[in-house]
Amino acid sequence: MNIIGTIISSIVQIVIRKWYFIFPQLGIAAFLYYYAGIIFTYSPPDYYGANKEIPENVDFSNPLDSLPTDQEFEKYEFVLINNFQPGLYIYQTDHKPTETGYFYVKAYEINSNDRLSEERMKVRSKVVVDNLEPQKWKGEFTIYEGDWGDKYGSRIELWYQPSNGQDYQVEERNFIVEGWQR
Repeated sequence: MNIIGTIISSIVQIVIRKWYFIFPQLGIAAFLYYYAGIIFTYSPPDYYGANKEIPENVDFSNPLDSLPTDQEFEKYEFVLINNFQPGLYIYQTDHKPTETGYFYVKAYEINSNDRLSEERMKVRSKVVVDNLEPQKWKGEFTIYEGDWGDKYGSRIELWYQPSNGQDYQVEERNFIVEGWQR
C-alpha cells in the first residue's frame, strides 16, 4: 500500500508541475524501506514459549476476550483480560483495600518458576489506590517472553503494597499466556 501510494503521489507531483518534490519523496521512502528491512533482518525471534509444555495436572484459565461480568468477580477477586494484541493484558480486581497504596502484578512461568518481565512488570502494572471507595480497579501489563502463538502456562499473582506497611498477595491464578511480539 505504501509503495502504491508513493507511486501515485509521484505521478500527481508530475501532473501539478512540481516534479522536484519527487526526489526527496523517493529518497526518504527508500531510506525508510531500507531501514525497516535492516530492523526485521537483525531482530531475532523470541523462542521462549515455543517448546514449553503445559502441565496436565494444573488447572489453567484463559484470559477473557471481553470485560468480565459480575459472575466472574463472584468466583475470583482477580480477572485477566486479553488486550488488543497477544502478550498485552488488562487485569481487574474488586479487592477492597483498607488503606491507600497500590496494586501490582507478578508473573511466573509455571514449569521453571522463571519470573516473567520482572524489571518492567511492577512499574507497568501499578494501579494507585488513593480512594478507598469500593470499585473495580483496572491495570495493564505486558509479557515480553515469547512470541504470538507460542502459548505456555503461567502463574499470575496480584499484590497490594499499602502506603505504610508490607506488601501482601491478594490472589494468584494460573493462566495460559503468550508473549508480545516486538
